Amino acid sequence: MLSITSDQLAEAVEDAIRAAKARVVGIGKLQYDEGDTQRFESMTIRELLQWASEEAEDLIVYGVMARIRIKRVERQLKKGFDL
Repeated sequence: MLSITSDQLAEAVEDAIRAAKARVVGIGKLQYDEGDTQRFESMTIRELLQWASEEAEDLIVYGVMARIRIKRVERQLKKGFDL
């Protein structure tokens, strides 16, 4: 069975943070940067709640898509290793 150390897990977390930061200064800058503020700062509470709700819904969809792929990989592994 494969395993990782706490240090390796911490490194994976740092990699994820670096990827998130790259999105903020990449595509996020194009979509949300308004000069000296970010778009969410100028949203009304209603707009912010709508946006947050839509993002939460996207997270559900991404989670299901990831689950589908994980299940497919799991099935293939079971076939390949007679698990």
